[in-house]
Amino acid sequence: MNKLDSNNNITIRAAAAEDLNVIMELLRPFMKEQQLLSRSREDVAQLLPSGFVALAAEAIVGFATIEIYSNKLAEIQCLAVCESCQGRGIGKFLIAACIEVAKQQSVLEVMAISASDQFLKQCGFDYSLPGRKRALFYNTQT
Repeated sequence: MNKLDSNNNITIRAAAAEDLNVIMELLRPFMKEQQLLSRSREDVAQLLPSGFVALAAEAIVGFATIEIYSNKLAEIQCLAVCESCQGRGIGKFLIAACIEVAKQQSVLEVMAISASDQFLKQCGFDYSLPGRKRALFYNTQT
């Protein structure tokens, strides 16, 4: 899948194994600041087959992946855009690529967990599930 935004000179393509080192460098500051869940190199490598990279001037400037749990639920994970490229719509393009995968596989709902809920709302996400249901989480580490 190659998508091009000619206004911003951004290309979205499927992530490849050879992208792993650059993706890890991209994710590292976000994990350090706890904006993303900390993941090992092996964890990210396992996510690559369902991931997408954003390219600007042929350099990787963004990454996102979608993990499909069932035909009912998928999750967008590891959404990151390098700080110097934020505000150009790259995150929205990455989310759109992930959602397209979910639609192609007839997944009912896609969730995203983020500290940036305004951004996700702009992408069509909402807190409510059908029937006024809400997602609740229990932290087993406390």
